[in-house]
Amino acid sequence: DFATAFGFSADAVWASGALSNSGEDIVLVDDSGNTVDSVDYEPNAPWPLAANGDGRSLQLCDPATDNNDANNWGVSNDFIGFNTSTGVDSLFGTPGAANNCITILPPPPATYPLYNISDIDGLDGNGSADSMGVTCELRGVAHCVDFRGGAGLDFRMAESNGDGIRVFNFNDVDNYNVQEGDSLHIQGTIGQFNGNLQITPDSIAVISMNNATVMPMMATTLDESTENRLVRFDNVSLIDPSQWDNSSGSFNVDFTTGNNDTLTMRIDNDVDLFNDPVPTGTFSVIGWGGQFDGSSPFDEGYQILPCGRMQIVNVSTPLRPTAFQTTLFPNPAATILNVESTEEMDRIVVFNTLGQMVLTQENITATITQLSTADLDNGIYTVTIFAGQQVTTKLFRVAK
Repeated sequence: DFATAFGFSADAVWASGALSNSGEDIVLVDDSGNTVDSVDYEPNAPWPLAANGDGRSLQLCDPATDNNDANNWGVSNDFIGFNTSTGVDSLFGTPGAANNCITILPPPPATYPLYNISDIDGLDGNGSADSMGVTCELRGVAHCVDFRGGAGLDFRMAESNGDGIRVFNFNDVDNYNVQEGDSLHIQGTIGQFNGNLQITPDSIAVISMNNATVMPMMATTLDESTENRLVRFDNVSLIDPSQWDNSSGSFNVDFTTGNNDTLTMRIDNDVDLFNDPVPTGTFSVIGWGGQFDGSSPFDEGYQILPCGRMQIVNVSTPLRPTAFQTTLFPNPAATILNVESTEEMDRIVVFNTLGQMVLTQENITATITQLSTADLDNGIYTVTIFAGQQVTTKLFRVAK
């Protein structure tokens, strides 16, 4: 739990016994058994009350002062992680570094200040979030699915410009059941887990439902620019199909887009794709960019979490993304979408924002065709157009 919360292992652990909740004598001895220092701390005033169960470490403010005087002790205001037992309680301290204590805590915010995600997603030189511990309100639309499944929450929320954040809590919050398209107001605390920025919600308010989701960003690699964004990869193939093993829960598989990069795909057991057979050939995938890097600097471990099923395109040679001209009209479409191309098309596939194939037209052999969108819900869709070994992708919206 210590290593998970703080990002490194403890120098020492208890061999037996435990600290008392009602105060304790702590004695430090050297190898010869000589007492080096001792202190008798208490959980009551004048000792700092914020160290009594509120997640803040008790710290001696000046080592040159009398450590048996409660007035020389304070608490930390440096956010470092979350209590892994609850996933909610914030921890404050400076393990492995000099004490940085305060004797008077700042008052709690009267309200949660409203920020855009871009206001709180800055990083320092080691990839650590510079907004750790910030309490605020964020607003956006729920995307994909709840990757946690049972108790608790693990989903993604994005603003209309595509900026997103992970929403995570070990416990349920306000009985919220994740539904893609929900417009949400979330109040909570900003944190980071294995390099991935997240907010731990104190409250979740559903403002409206069935809102438009963001367009996936076309990507060719995974890095900081894809973290907490909905992304799409084309011309994907698995490097080692034997990694596709759902026998013991969620799993990782390596894939490439043909540029010699080895990228990671995380198949969560809460998405439909988990129960599908191993994909072969070349395919496309839409999912959420994430990161799982257990140590600083947080500049590795980038991955994609598919939201739904992938498009399987079994071809003998890799597809080539091209710039052949295509026109979609009307856009937005109501019941009919016209597709015109400068190349003779042979296949068209339409995906929703979960990456699920919702419409397909085969054996076209023409430069113009029509797709019926009458059965599609309002929202944004991706259309992939194949012409021989060439492929191009465009976006359109359904509005009725």
